[in-house]
Amino acid sequence: MKQIEIKRPSLLVNAFSNYAALGVNIIIGLLLTPFIIKHLGKTGYGIWTLILSFVGYYGLLSFGVNSAITRYIARYAGQSDKEALNKTASTAMAMFCFTGVIVTVLSFLIAEPITTFFKVSQEHYNDFRFMILVMGFATGISFPGEVFGALLTAHEKYVPTNIVKITQTMIRAGLIVCLLLLGAGLVGVAFAVLGTQLFGLAGNYLIYKRFTPHIQLSLAYVQWSFLRKLLAFGGITTVITIADHVRLNMDSIVIGKWVGMAEVGVYGIAALIIRYMLSLIISGMSVLTPRFASLHGSNDLESIKSLFITSLRISGFLAFGFCMGVIIFGGHFIMLWVGKDFAESIPILWILSIPFAFALSQNPGIGLMYALKKHYLYAIFTIIEAIANLVLSILLVSEYGIVGVALGTAIPMMIVKLFIQPIYVSKIIDITVLDYVKCITPSIIVSSILILLAYSISIITYDRITIPYLIFTGIITFLIYMIVSFLLMNKNDKKLLLNRIFKTHSTVSE
Repeated sequence: MKQIEIKRPSLLVNAFSNYAALGVNIIIGLLLTPFIIKHLGKTGYGIWTLILSFVGYYGLLSFGVNSAITRYIARYAGQSDKEALNKTASTAMAMFCFTGVIVTVLSFLIAEPITTFFKVSQEHYNDFRFMILVMGFATGISFPGEVFGALLTAHEKYVPTNIVKITQTMIRAGLIVCLLLLGAGLVGVAFAVLGTQLFGLAGNYLIYKRFTPHIQLSLAYVQWSFLRKLLAFGGITTVITIADHVRLNMDSIVIGKWVGMAEVGVYGIAALIIRYMLSLIISGMSVLTPRFASLHGSNDLESIKSLFITSLRISGFLAFGFCMGVIIFGGHFIMLWVGKDFAESIPILWILSIPFAFALSQNPGIGLMYALKKHYLYAIFTIIEAIANLVLSILLVSEYGIVGVALGTAIPMMIVKLFIQPIYVSKIIDITVLDYVKCITPSIIVSSILILLAYSISIITYDRITIPYLIFTGIITFLIYMIVSFLLMNKNDKKLLLNRIFKTHSTVSE
């Protein structure tokens, strides 16, 4: 059989392609959100946010298999095991097609009860119920596309995948604008999502055929033993995913049930900015997981450790840099972006940004746990965090409203990220906790000092704030943060930061 050479692309190229796709998504999202609010109103936007939060839980029906696909495909590629590649991919596709059908049928069964549960007003009752149906179908057809996406991610084909994502984002924005201008309302927004999901499925299939032709999808390759392996790995991932959904998605459901739809929209603005913050870090760091898995497949443990330490420094720098920007400029940005009606979003944004900064600074550790199949214990304390989050949010919402819900999210997350994850990840990568903490401490110190300076010298005041001034001061502040952080590094760290993580590794024969 002819040998196929698979070259691993530069992590820098992959990361920048992720950031390009994310940048387009954020820019369009920032421009589109005020337009949607204008046409749907505060309550309508709250309903849309709630629908997205609820439908997001359909993703749990994948049972974490998409992460298992990435891990095992990357590992089998590192081992040059073509038969295992075909069996893994085909088994996953069969499962996800079945899951897509289940999701679609489930949406038809629960649309009416869910609408009744949230006590949706008569004005929006039919739209809410119909949106559950449309978004359920859109989610159902997205499942097969996730398999193609996972296969491409495992082979580090981020650039073509991100080209499809960028195109998909632009098409969705265009459809939403056109349909809202035509008066289609909430239902029009849902149909725009459905149309772009169809495009994404077709696009991912085409690039799968182009860039991974050595993987064959066939019912003949479907095997129960491979499904068990995927579910065993993915089951733990599902537990972690549940906790991730609870952190933001469950907040909207709690608010929708015990406060009101308009407040869901207010909370949703802060949550959207936090999601952008999450995406900015995860998009750059997600390229590490298949590389960790591939290096583990070839038993290159020293390279894994070196790559992890370097990536931890970088993620800490990015996470606390963005957190600094959110705390200094986030409130002013909200006032300029969506107006004074959403001023209550500002304290929510501040409360959420700090624990998420600590979580995101340690994101490479999560990718490492997945790659080394060491995420079992992480799943246990993450689900404990999720339960504590939900219980605290419900207890605090009646007294403190949406601020209480934000505190219910923040408190358990800080405990886990400060006292549990550093110890566990340090153990599996075989470094001391002190060495682990030293990777992110400089970023915490520098960002904290700059926040105190910004407020003490009042670099921003409400009477003179404009978008250009906000952008200018933001760039200057981040440049100062970047320069000071870089100067505090030792010579070896500077070299690692500039060279090591972005070094292209050797090719793998298959």
